[in-house]
This record gives sequence, C-alpha cells and structure tokens, in this order.
Amino acid sequence: RLLCLWSLAYLYTMAYEVSEQEIIQICNNFLLSAPPGEFMEVVADVRALLSDDSIINDTAPATFAQWNTDQMLQVQSPQGGHQVLITRYGEVSDNEYLDPKGKCVINFNHIRQEVTGSRAVSGEIDSGVESVRSSIDDAAQKYTEEHYANGGCTVYGSSSGGTTITICISSSRFNPNNFWNGRWRSVWTCKVSGSNVTLEGNIRVSVHYYEDGNVQLNTETKKSATASAGGNVGESVIKAIKRVEAEFQNALDQSYTTMGDTTFKALRRVLPITRQKIDWNKINNMRIGSEAKRR
Repeated sequence: RLLCLWSLAYLYTMAYEVSEQEIIQICNNFLLSAPPGEFMEVVADVRALLSDDSIINDTAPATFAQWNTDQMLQVQSPQGGHQVLITRYGEVSDNEYLDPKGKCVINFNHIRQEVTGSRAVSGEIDSGVESVRSSIDDAAQKYTEEHYANGGCTVYGSSSGGTTITICISSSRFNPNNFWNGRWRSVWTCKVSGSNVTLEGNIRVSVHYYEDGNVQLNTETKKSATASAGGNVGESVIKAIKRVEAEFQNALDQSYTTMGDTTFKALRRVLPITRQKIDWNKINNMRIGSEAKRR
C-alpha cells in the first residue's frame, strides 16, 4: 500500500504538472484497490498525502459505494438475526439494498459503512420465483453457516427472461494484529429450465499479508455446474456449489504446498554469482585455522 502512496506523493514533485482531475482519478484507483478490511486506512493515507483533500469529496460517495458493493460487505439485517450482503444485485436505489430473506429494503450509509434504517418491501421481491428463491436461500444459509465461519449470503430471484436465482456468498477474516486480512467472494447465477438448473459461478479470493513487506493474493476464476430442479431444488443447487467450491479450495491449498518447490525456488539463484557451489568444508577449515592462529 505504501509503495502506491509514495507513487502518488511523487507526482507532486515531478517536472510536469498533473491536473486536478488526474489526481482525483489516481486517488479513486487507489481507493478501489484497497485490500479487504483496510479501506478506511487507505482513505486516511490518501487524504494525508493531498495538500487539499477536499478535491476527492465530490467523487467519494460513488467510490465508497463501488468498493462496498464490489466487496459485498456483510451487515446485520434489521429484520432477523441473519447477515445480508450489500451488493449491486440487490441495489434498489441510491443507498437502498434488498434483503429478500428479511422481506425489507435496507438503507446503507456508504461513507460510514453502516445500516441507517429499513423499510418493508413494496414490489421489490418477484413473487413468481419466490418459492424457488426461498428454497435455495434456506439451503444457502445452512451451507454458509457450516463452511464459512465469518460468512454471509444473500439470494436474489427474478422471473425476467426466465427463472434466474443469484446466490452471493461473502466471508471475511481480519487479523490486523498479525498483519493479514482476507475475503472470499463467490457469485452463482442459476437459471432454471424445466427440470434442470445451469449454474455459472465467479469466485474471487483476496488476501493481504503486510508484516515487513507487502504480499497479496488476488485470484478470480469462473466455474460452471448443473443441478436438478426436481425435488428439493435448494439442496440440489447447493450440493453442486459445495462440490465446485471445495475443489477450488483444495486446488488453492495444493498450490501453496508446491509453491516452495516451484515459484519461490524460481526467485532464487541456482548458483551464487560466481557460478560455483560453495565449498562449506573449505570455509569451515579456514575458520578453524583463523581461530588457531589468533591463539
């Protein structure tokens, strides 16, 4: 993060002039690239580097909203004990987001990142697909509770162009005391046609480790699966998602296991700059001889 901010500071000392609009664009790019759990810290750092931090005030609401919805922030629903996600899929209007499970619309303050109120739904829930959406929602809530300790999910439904169910899952772990933060995000679009369900998924994982350095993992992958619409459609759909996400996580774990012998090894020289192996016995004999000579 600091390397990026140093680049921003450097712009002020460059020989050519940078327009105010360019500075605003650079600042917004930095904010949108902030790792999970560190957005407000990046905001504070960017403001500290600007001689006049008010220049980003006009674009701040849109930038904050874009980051919050892209990260699919989790908040407590005002209507029940469940978590609801702030996503673009549930956006009703500016600062209003649908909570299908709680049958309400949430007012969300993007600057303070908190719920400020709610109202009852008034046509935002598509009754034509609610039975299917509710079945998948129940199974998705159970799946999230079992496999994502700090996670939440929100399930949306639409009958426009056929029955389409969108499942959003977000899970975060923040540990700033040990200098790491991370977030899992997956979005599954399920199209129901007759007795079949086709699933198209997008999985994103972001992890930032910054003790004595700056290491980030940002990965995005697209997946597909199928499920049956007969019987309990919710269980069938979530079973397919569970299988794919488990395979992805296992592959990620495997890459960590082999990384030491592949990626990290490639970063180091096979031989010293002399292109010869070090003769440790010779070095040890020289050390012993040196010590004997001093005596």
